[in-house]
Amino acid sequence: MALTVGDRDVRPLIADEVLRMVEAGILADDGRVELLHGALTEKPVKSPAHEAAKSRLLAWLGPAWGRREYLVRVESPFVVRDRLSLPEPDIAVVEPGEYLTRHPDRALLVVEVAHSSLSVDTKLKSALYAAAGVPEYWVVDIAQKRVEVFTDPSAERYAHHETLRPTGFARPGWVRAEPLDLAGLFAGL
Repeated sequence: MALTVGDRDVRPLIADEVLRMVEAGILADDGRVELLHGALTEKPVKSPAHEAAKSRLLAWLGPAWGRREYLVRVESPFVVRDRLSLPEPDIAVVEPGEYLTRHPDRALLVVEVAHSSLSVDTKLKSALYAAAGVPEYWVVDIAQKRVEVFTDPSAERYAHHETLRPTGFARPGWVRAEPLDLAGLFAGL
């Protein structure tokens, strides 16, 4: 994606530069920005419904997380193959590790909760996560009360996409967790 200002090209930022900016204090570690395709984009303010859904997802993942089968990272950088992007998914289920000197670049499951970010989450981020080889990517669509499930990643996109309505269960394929009751996930939202 080429960026221009007037008739001049804009040099995109790369993930390593942004990480160094955070280390140097130029960018706040808890800033409301995310690097996508070389540009620092503002992340939308989280609505109460967004936070409620994220809390319910974390509670659902809790039992297996407690068994130390995997690590759940919340709104933390995730390294993708596109050096021009450093997304911060709402939830990333990664293999256990300390991650003291690097951010994870592999995940078993990534979940984005979409309230006002559906287009970015289903189009732009799905391609980034597919190229990173994330085997399962969920987008929890608060407004439509549905879960978009993406599986079978390739270098450009997910080969399989399924929409789950709030009348059944979402069953993760790569994380050993109980099926997620979608009616309970969306109750009151």
